[in-house]
Amino acid sequence: MRFVIVALACLAVGAVDPDQEYINKFLEQYPKVDPVPQLEEYATAARYDALYLGESLDAAREKLSNDTGGLAWGFSYRMMSLNDMYRATGDVKYLEANLKCIRAALAVTDDKIGKKLWTGTVVPAWGSDKYADRGRAVFAVHTGIITVPMFEFLILAKKDAAFLEALGDEFERIRAQATAALDVHDRQWRDGPGVGEGHYVGLDQEEVCENKPLPGNRLSAMGWALWRSWQVAGNATHRDRALAIGRYIKHRLTLAPDGAYYWPYWLPIEPVTERKPREAISGEDSSHAGLTAALPFALAADGEVFTEEDMVRFAKTVTQGIARLGNGILLSRITGATDLKPGYTGYATNWLPTAKYDPGVREAIMPFYLNYVKAPGPKVLAQLLRFVKETRGENK
Repeated sequence: MRFVIVALACLAVGAVDPDQEYINKFLEQYPKVDPVPQLEEYATAARYDALYLGESLDAAREKLSNDTGGLAWGFSYRMMSLNDMYRATGDVKYLEANLKCIRAALAVTDDKIGKKLWTGTVVPAWGSDKYADRGRAVFAVHTGIITVPMFEFLILAKKDAAFLEALGDEFERIRAQATAALDVHDRQWRDGPGVGEGHYVGLDQEEVCENKPLPGNRLSAMGWALWRSWQVAGNATHRDRALAIGRYIKHRLTLAPDGAYYWPYWLPIEPVTERKPREAISGEDSSHAGLTAALPFALAADGEVFTEEDMVRFAKTVTQGIARLGNGILLSRITGATDLKPGYTGYATNWLPTAKYDPGVREAIMPFYLNYVKAPGPKVLAQLLRFVKETRGENK
């Protein structure tokens, strides 16, 4: 008996705290930056231009392909960053650069390059060979995040009379081609199950998704694109579907006792009606979750579906979950669980819209970049610069 007690005591002494173990892994992946820069020198237009315009952007447009998801998960973010740089600076050169990117992306839809899906069909969207065992498939999440920056580009173009005039008929060609890509997924649309709700199901993609509601991040990407399409051209069907997806997502978020929203990668089939502590939820990874939140944030900004109270709850997702350890250390699950590698933190800047409702979000996210990310990517750098400008009231 005494041996057992001693053995247990030794195990207790040698036990590793899960938080500390995660912190150790985090610091291995993100070594501390020294010296720590000031935000004003970290996020500048000059730095963005030096790193991500010119030859860098020209190279990114060459041999553009979504065969392995690169256009969706990489190049689309370059397009988003150019839109944000225009918002932050008002310099039309970023719209001009993005126009070249959009042309390049629209030139490699499957119908343009002559590639068939595994079903034998050819679509005016961007298929990928990487994700479905059955073969090449077109994914709603890819279509969504590729077309969002196209529609947002058109929204910005409408605000600049000279640029819009120079764009001429190409405005409508871009809109029509981006819309055609969204329409590829019409056969996946399902109304319901609740009143005013709607969602897309998986068809001819990964078998695990077949005829099931798509995960929240995939639904949000499409809803985000649909909402921007509505804002460009008044497509009422796209408006109604975006709002329906917004309601579908909102009804499946769990409000925890700490006041935050949490949810899993696969949203529940039925609406959530009871509170649960975050520890009882297998939280979505922070990277995908930032995309799941994109449609709610876009709708909230326009006073639709998601309220100020909802945005406060999303802010608490950051402060109580993702950033609960403090000191710029971010967790890879929105619930603050430590079971995923630190690399799943994703684009923490996606959560900055909630800083308007809770300054603690800024205090959580900024130290991550300043202390641990020496060279931010284009999307992050542009989002940071836009956020700084907006907080000072300087942006366009």
